[in-house]
Amino acid sequence: GQIWPMSLIVRALSAGDDATIRRCLKMLRDTDADTGFVHEAFDQDDPSIFTRKWFAWANGLFGELIVHLADVRPQLLKEPL
Repeated sequence: GQIWPMSLIVRALSAGDDATIRRCLKMLRDTDADTGFVHEAFDQDDPSIFTRKWFAWANGLFGELIVHLADVRPQLLKEPL
């Protein structure tokens, strides 16, 4: 019942269509438990239940996603999710 945010990030990095990327970004945004950080894993039914308050690997990979999108699909970062 746990979801690994890094899998959502990799999915967004490898996606060929804007809709998939936007879904991944929205899920990442909506499952941070109001901490502003990407966690190691979160509960599929309650994202306020998560592992590791700080997980540098996931947060660093998320940063890579944002830099990548700013380079190849900047319009996605300008549109509201």
